[in-house]
Amino acid sequence: MDNRKNILDVALCLFHQKGYDAVSVQEIVEKAGITKPTLYYYFGSKYGLLEALLEDGFKRLNSRIYPAMECCDSDVREVLFQVTRAFMHFAVEDNKFFSFMLSLMYSAKENEPYQAVRPHLHSLYRSIIELFERNSQQLGNMNGRQEQFAMGFLGFLNQYAFTFMVKHDGQEDTLAEHVTDDEMRGLVQQFMYGIVN
Repeated sequence: MDNRKNILDVALCLFHQKGYDAVSVQEIVEKAGITKPTLYYYFGSKYGLLEALLEDGFKRLNSRIYPAMECCDSDVREVLFQVTRAFMHFAVEDNKFFSFMLSLMYSAKENEPYQAVRPHLHSLYRSIIELFERNSQQLGNMNGRQEQFAMGFLGFLNQYAFTFMVKHDGQEDTLAEHVTDDEMRGLVQQFMYGIVN
C-alpha cells in the first residue's frame, strides 16, 4: 500500500473512532508508521488531510449516486429506488466514511470539519434537487417544492442508514446481506406516499 492511501486509511479509522478534533497529527503518523514530514508532504496539514479524505470519500459516493440518477428517466420511482440502493450500499460498505461524514454534518458550523464537508454536501443536495426538477412532470403536485423534497429525501436516507448501522453494530461483515431490495423499495414507496398524498 502506498503512503498516501495508508495515511488516508489510518486517518479515517481514527477520525471515525474519536472524531476529527480529538485526533492529533502525532497519533496519525504513529499509527501509519510514518513521519510528520511524510504526512505534510502529501497533505500539507491535518486540514489538508481532511479535505483529501472527504474528496476521496465523496468521489466513491458520487460514482454510485450519479449513475443511479441517470438510470431510467421515464420512471421516477425506479430512479429513486436506484438512488436509494446506491446510497444504502455505499453507507453499508463504506460505513466508516459514512458515519464520519454524518458526524461532520452535525458539527459546529464555523469549525474546520464542517467547512470542509459543506461543499460536498451542497453538491449532493443540488444534484437531488435537479433529480426532482427533471421528474417534476411525473410528480404533478410538486409546485416548486423540489428543494423540500430533496431535503426530505436525503434526510430520509441518512436517518435510515444511520439507524440501520446502529441496529447492526458490530456485524460489518454481514451488513450487505441485511439491506434487501424489498426494504429499499418499501422506503421509496413510503417517501413517495408523502409526496403524492
